[in-house]
Amino acid sequence: MIRVALWVLGLVAFVASLGLQMTLEDRKGYADFVAAASRVGWGVLIFAVAVLVADVAMLIVLTVRHGRSDRPRGEVVTEDRPLGAMHLGQPPLMGRSKRKVLGSKSTFVSMRSLVDGTASVRERMFAGGVVALFVSFALLWVGAGLILMKKLLILALLPILPGLFVYYNLRAAWDDYRDAKRTDARQTVRHGHS
Repeated sequence: MIRVALWVLGLVAFVASLGLQMTLEDRKGYADFVAAASRVGWGVLIFAVAVLVADVAMLIVLTVRHGRSDRPRGEVVTEDRPLGAMHLGQPPLMGRSKRKVLGSKSTFVSMRSLVDGTASVRERMFAGGVVALFVSFALLWVGAGLILMKKLLILALLPILPGLFVYYNLRAAWDDYRDAKRTDARQTVRHGHS
């Protein structure tokens, strides 16, 4: 029922947007506004893409250079794998396979280490990079919405869903940060009184 209501609401908004756009298209002020919004959108989009590419490159370098390996580098893993194509009605032939782990990196930064100051500079950079990744992702959609609204007014709403995704993820991280800060403050008070 909710899906149908949202679909109908979206259809009504789309039709209303088309009607509004047709009414406003002939006005010079509207044309100037969407042209200016499009220029701003291009600037935001170029900035967001540049930040996103630089940020992803930085995160990759940090992870590859300083992440902890899931398995020791150079370890040889032996596993059973099916050989060749499977035939209908017959069990697959199994064979032994060896592969060498060239690199398998991961990293984790706890909120507690960010709060109590035990996180290294690299870990703080990584956490900041993740936040920058989310913000540049949202700005990418804002720029696209501003550019595309020149063609169809309702496309100005394009950034809403990605924006909500980013907002809820960053809000959860902020709540975790505040909880860790409260816990750290309580532990500091407890240790100060003992």
